[in-house]
Amino acid sequence: MRGFFVYYLKILWAFLVINESIASVTKLSPENVYKKILSLRSLPFEDCGSLYNVNYLNIESCSKVPCSMTRNSTVKVTVLFDDNGNGVSFLKHEVRWVFTYLKTKAAISPDPCDGDHNCILNVNESKSYWANIYVNPTLPVMRGSMLWEAKDENNKNLICFEVPVVITE
Repeated sequence: MRGFFVYYLKILWAFLVINESIASVTKLSPENVYKKILSLRSLPFEDCGSLYNVNYLNIESCSKVPCSMTRNSTVKVTVLFDDNGNGVSFLKHEVRWVFTYLKTKAAISPDPCDGDHNCILNVNESKSYWANIYVNPTLPVMRGSMLWEAKDENNKNLICFEVPVVITE
């Protein structure tokens, strides 16, 4: 009798799990499905206090962390985020290389990202921006991170993420 009861509980549990999965899938709009797929293809990053949800991060020539970045090169960074319908059209970047006890400012272009540079785009119901980061030839050859903050005209932090990197020759 005990074996039958355990078998019955397993069937009930499987039914509940499947039912919950089906219910959650049917609630997704095409836009949410698109965002979910993008988030699965995104480079892993640590959010450090973004006001807006970052859905996708792409760093040119980087498919896994830590991202290998060669000194004296320029790397394109692309971010897809939700601006909650606020019509973001200006981003001032503050990007720093962080190594153990050393933080140094990175050179970004275009900065600011505004209507003059075609770096902020509307993508479905989200926003996308791109910028190029210069990997300074004086950076130490070692592991660290890239800390990226994007602020509005009033210096309010809208997007903040950190990605592990390794600087190479």
